[in-house]
Amino acid sequence: MKISEVLQYLGMENAWCMDAVEMGVQLLVMAAVAGLVYWIAKKWLAKAVSHLAGKTATHWDDLMFNRYFFNAFALFIVPVAVRVVSDLAGWEHGEWFYKVVNIWLTFSTVLLISAILDGVNRIYDSYPVSRNRPIKVFIQVVKVFLYCVVIIVVISIIFEKDPESLLVGLSAFAAVLMLVFKDTILGFVAGVQLLANKMVNIGDWIVMPSANADGEVREINLTTVKVQNWDMTISTIPTYKMVSESFTNWRGMRESNGRRIKRSVNIDVQSVHYLGQEELEELKKSKLLRNYITAKLDELERRNAAMHTPLDGQQLTNIGTFREYMEAWIAQNPDIEQGMLHFVRQLQPGPTGIPLEIYCFSARQSFVEYERVQADLFDHLFAVLPLFNLRIFQYPSDSLRVETFKS
Repeated sequence: MKISEVLQYLGMENAWCMDAVEMGVQLLVMAAVAGLVYWIAKKWLAKAVSHLAGKTATHWDDLMFNRYFFNAFALFIVPVAVRVVSDLAGWEHGEWFYKVVNIWLTFSTVLLISAILDGVNRIYDSYPVSRNRPIKVFIQVVKVFLYCVVIIVVISIIFEKDPESLLVGLSAFAAVLMLVFKDTILGFVAGVQLLANKMVNIGDWIVMPSANADGEVREINLTTVKVQNWDMTISTIPTYKMVSESFTNWRGMRESNGRRIKRSVNIDVQSVHYLGQEELEELKKSKLLRNYITAKLDELERRNAAMHTPLDGQQLTNIGTFREYMEAWIAQNPDIEQGMLHFVRQLQPGPTGIPLEIYCFSARQSFVEYERVQADLFDHLFAVLPLFNLRIFQYPSDSLRVETFKS
């Protein structure tokens, strides 16, 4: 029995009343169907599919079918069910009903496709190649394109216009659209350049002072690059700035066998002198210096044989011998990468003494281990300097005096 026949039987023969009641009943039925279908799809279907996915040997289905996917799927299946129930019941509706259902179906379709694309991105990110070739930028470009299509389709449904005619009309607003989507367009172009030229990858350590960024790259998307700094804060950098502005990428250091140590200490000039015989005998006790001192003394003796005065000859100095000692000590240190350049040199002297620079590469690259290797190296340097009768330059502790005034 139809709703109109029931109303006539109850004596409610007024046309307006009959239409209102009939529409209300239809809306209640469709709302009940929509709620039931959404609940089944989101709860029971999600549990069943997740249970089956958990039993499979592959892991891609676990990454694909998550909560967001089933939410989008439930929103997609509801308008389909409402339309099917309405057609089977033979209900006649106005244009507004079909417009609402079609708009709902359009939006839910895009949400479902977006959830599927997110699942594809998660599956891709589970493979090692994703660190060097992330695809999130391209997926976001596809999403932006889909959303633009949805806007055009919805407008065409509301105003009952052909989408092609809308596209022709939108061409007049191309300049406005370029301004609105400026960051998106620049971000897409920059993202392609970043990935194509391998300028930055997920997991790289970058330093960008203009953005207060110093840490590890966590995400590269269409509009921003997210960097987790070493103080655990997050710096968000516009993607196009990674191309237009300079930054330092420490990937080369991580891919190499060592991390550079480059630090100098200032030697007091007044402590530099020729080594006396007693000092030479004491330094010869070192296995690292014994052969060097013996060979150097023989060489200098041959050179100085033709000299008439010791002033014209060459002699071993404590600072030069100390340099040779530190080079030998670095060469036998297991914490220093021996396959990379290492040396000890003097820099330009200044008011604070003679800078003596240590240049080498730590074999341990992690921050904590690197700092430990560097500290151990200079701990030894500071401790052994007095054995060469050398002093480190520093200002006297009483150079600044506090004047007291008595009343």
